[in-house]
Amino acid sequence: MIAELKTKMMETVGNAVKCSALPEDGWTNMSFPSLIKLMKFRVDRYSLEGFGKLMTMHTTTRMGMELLTMSFMPSSGLTVPYLLIDAMSMKNKRCVFVEYYGCGNDGLENNALEELYETYRLLPDYSEKPNWYVSERESYSLIKTGEESQLMSMATDSVKAYLSMIPGAHEDEGYKKQLAAFRQRMIDEGNPSSSTLHLLLGKIGAERFMKQAVMPIDGEVLPEIREKRGSKWIV
Repeated sequence: MIAELKTKMMETVGNAVKCSALPEDGWTNMSFPSLIKLMKFRVDRYSLEGFGKLMTMHTTTRMGMELLTMSFMPSSGLTVPYLLIDAMSMKNKRCVFVEYYGCGNDGLENNALEELYETYRLLPDYSEKPNWYVSERESYSLIKTGEESQLMSMATDSVKAYLSMIPGAHEDEGYKKQLAAFRQRMIDEGNPSSSTLHLLLGKIGAERFMKQAVMPIDGEVLPEIREKRGSKWIV
């Protein structure tokens, strides 16, 4: 399901907005542990014209579980919610999370998202563990399980509706600060990928990844992040 979903999602993005792939780097192909490679990660990053940045992370495991994370970051301060999509498939179990975060900004475009919520709200809810960010989601988020075809339609329709709002939105410098504050909470208080990223990159590396790959902000100058390991500083 996951590979097909990723393909369909990227086709949906490409049909909605000009999408340019960013250069590959040290995050593009990763594995854990590095020698046995029980988990493999493929990370791709894109610039979406008039919107901001998109990151996709496709995770495969030897246990048969596959994961897809897509982070739609309005890094220009465009007044649309931050969108995080997580999909999981393992044997007969599958789910898709379409998570919208307003990050404290009440003046965001959302009409198309509220309308789409009505289309898919009756799909079975996925039962997740309580966490701080659950209460931060917008009410039209969709946290669902069910038939593969329905979940794929829900995900692609959500992205289509989300990107359709670009022409009606505007850039807001103040919103960038709200996005940065929410991102810091995701780093400090935890996010759905925290444990995996800490194993893969370490605490400092996971913070750098969140700020530069998952949720980058245009024009932001980040302080140098350094970690001392023994007698050496790791930047």
